[in-house]
Amino acid sequence: MLKEWLLILFASGWLISILLLILLYDNKIKGIYLQNNNKEVLVATPETLEHKRRMFKHKDIQPVLAIMQYDNLLEVFKTMEEENKPYILGTLERNLSEWANSLDGYLSRTGEGNYLLFLTEWGYKQAEKTRFSILDKTREIEMGNDLPITISLGIGIREDNINELGRLAQSALDIALDRGGDQVVVKTPTNIKFYGGKSISIERRTKIKARATADALKNMIFKASQVIVMGHEMADFDSLGASFGIAKAANDLGKKVFIVIDDYNQATDHILAIYPQKTYPGMLVRARDVESKVVKKTLLIIVDTHKPSLLPNQRILSLVSQIVIIDHHRRGEEFIGDARLVYLETYASSTSELVTELLQYLGEQVEIGKAEATALLAGITVDTKHFMIQTGVRTFEAASYLRSMGADPAVVHKMLNDDIYTVVKKAEVLRNVRILYGKIALGVYREKSHDAQLMAAKTADAMLNIASISASFVIWPHHEGVAVSARSNGEINVQTIMEELGGGGHLNVAAAKLEESLEEVEKRLLLQIEAQFHT
Repeated sequence: MLKEWLLILFASGWLISILLLILLYDNKIKGIYLQNNNKEVLVATPETLEHKRRMFKHKDIQPVLAIMQYDNLLEVFKTMEEENKPYILGTLERNLSEWANSLDGYLSRTGEGNYLLFLTEWGYKQAEKTRFSILDKTREIEMGNDLPITISLGIGIREDNINELGRLAQSALDIALDRGGDQVVVKTPTNIKFYGGKSISIERRTKIKARATADALKNMIFKASQVIVMGHEMADFDSLGASFGIAKAANDLGKKVFIVIDDYNQATDHILAIYPQKTYPGMLVRARDVESKVVKKTLLIIVDTHKPSLLPNQRILSLVSQIVIIDHHRRGEEFIGDARLVYLETYASSTSELVTELLQYLGEQVEIGKAEATALLAGITVDTKHFMIQTGVRTFEAASYLRSMGADPAVVHKMLNDDIYTVVKKAEVLRNVRILYGKIALGVYREKSHDAQLMAAKTADAMLNIASISASFVIWPHHEGVAVSARSNGEINVQTIMEELGGGGHLNVAAAKLEESLEEVEKRLLLQIEAQFHT
């Protein structure tokens, strides 16, 4: 029993606190006997020590680790005069240091624009109360820069093991960057939270990553026995355009290809109509039948989503040899974890834009035709609302390339025209639209049909044409419950609202799918909209 007790003599009383802090983490210590120079004896029995440990773990002194990175310093510096750069750097450093000090944290610079911040649970709670004000303070800096500076933070919390705490923080930062930056991602061993994300992702002008991704994709296709291409369920023009573009590339590289079709809708019918008959004999396969097509060394390429729950067939994930993800949506908590290659670029207008860039680097063997080019252009056109939103230089470069490969804008325009049935159904929703806070339009599409998603999306787009409306939401039924289509002109971040409902997307375009009634979903959506206007 004596061996289980620890005797330590200290010359000064303040060291006792440090020792207790260390020993409370060491479960091997059964009891403590302490004595300072004033002969005051403190004894911790096994029972009281265990009680102290339990109390300690619930106090606000648990460690928290934040990894921070400026998202776009290089891009910002290209837009400003050389003499202003030192002032920018000094201001950034001072703001970060003052913010860290206000949280009783320790800030360490690890590289150009990279930092580590050590703090306690108390400091984290202070930062959370202000919804991480450092995001806004950084973005508001104006010293001759044309672009706003943004910062991303990955935070690991509520993990006693320091090594695991670091892994949580790094994983959180990776997610923040995948989502476009200008935000904080907080990760615990069992949960994840998002803060910020107010800015539209800044377009990266370099195409080095696109070239490297194309090389890796080409090698994976060569090594595969066959390729299966799959988009999200209830496929839209972007998902279909990207699918047919990748399928053509794999076919040109000599591989057997299958394109997974969830269900035939207006978008599917329009895309297939531009192909000559028997262009893809046996290539289209229903989602329910695709498992029977899997053989050894099958490569699965997923486009326009990264969430397992949005796939028309999730079981195939465990059957294929390798998985590739090509997507432009901001990364959420749910993610396909076994992907060998991930090309997720939130700056892009659409997945069709990303696929168009990749096609240009896959070599001379790959030559897309007029039909594929038109399908890809349709995907870009729809997601940019006819090149009005989320459109950068590379978007127009992709469109120009597709035009040179035979894409027909007139055919795309005809695809997107509404028939009389669509016009009438949109009018029914618009007639009963509710205006909230003077700038949000909320409508409900009640008819359950295979075109409900497309109808809801088009109605949400139409609502943005109403004067003073900054965001629109349409609730609609689908085969597994209820969904919400959300649109914004950029003033309101609809992505964060949809994430609270379990969905995601972009600042301008987002959606969510729920297994509840129309009335229940409407109540939840109203609560989230209210929260958006009271934070």
